[in-house]
Amino acid sequence: MRDLLGSLRRNKGLKLLSLLLAVALWSAVGVEEPTETSLSMALELINLPPGMMITSEIPPSLQVRIMGPGSAIRKLTQTRMAQTIDLAGFKRGRHSLPLGPKSFNFPRGVQVTRVQPNPLNLVLAPTMVKALQIQPLLEGNPPEGFEIISIRVRPPQIKVKGPYAEIADLKFLPTFPLDAGQLTASATLAGELDFKNLHLAIVDQVPILVDVNVAAKQISRTISGVPVTAAPRKARLSASQVTLALQGPMLQLKDLKPGDLKAAVDTSNLTPGRHRLNVSVSLPPNITLDRVQPGAVTAWIEKSP
Repeated sequence: MRDLLGSLRRNKGLKLLSLLLAVALWSAVGVEEPTETSLSMALELINLPPGMMITSEIPPSLQVRIMGPGSAIRKLTQTRMAQTIDLAGFKRGRHSLPLGPKSFNFPRGVQVTRVQPNPLNLVLAPTMVKALQIQPLLEGNPPEGFEIISIRVRPPQIKVKGPYAEIADLKFLPTFPLDAGQLTASATLAGELDFKNLHLAIVDQVPILVDVNVAAKQISRTISGVPVTAAPRKARLSASQVTLALQGPMLQLKDLKPGDLKAAVDTSNLTPGRHRLNVSVSLPPNITLDRVQPGAVTAWIEKSP
């Protein structure tokens, strides 16, 4: 007993200082001012039952308001926080999940004061996989003088997964509108499916390509008053002009004038007198002749003096 009392009397100053420091530290921790802040916690949904999908809007994160000791709050704000919700065993239909303080695993002394959204509302629906035709949608027309000849989409159909109620009666999926207003030649456009706010997902991601075949627009035109010439021997003709029915590119054919065209009869090796000659026509490239009226003329060749 004397030894114990003796040891207590030794180093009184050091022991008193240690006691004061311990009391000060306890006081500092005990009276730490509470701090309040908001945490953005990533929302992770696990164990979704097979054959089911979520069709309701899911927030990417939860906004959780917490209050507690400043040191604990600071650690939490420096950590990536996530809230996991286990959907194992959930059936089809609507589910309302309340998110109370006991839903979160925070350090001792940290309290949850508010959660948004709360409750968390989920809708689960049975799914199916279906192959749907792809319908390319074009907007605008090619410039004047050009036209779309054909449209082909690759692949012609695609497999999608979605709620049975939404997908069962679907026959096709359109693309978002593709601009064809500036096309003057064939082109391949990249398409994107328009799900029309349906809860669909592509089973196998593949690029959607739309081949648009564009060519010069073809028109028909009748041009009258095309002069007919006789060569190499001069002759008097029963018709000095003919009418031509032509086909060709619109931009090329619409501005043609009678003087731009050549019609002729061949008088080589002919004797003087009357002859019935077919009219031949020389045309610019890409223009074809449907009909000449008249197709033949009478030529009178006079004797040389």
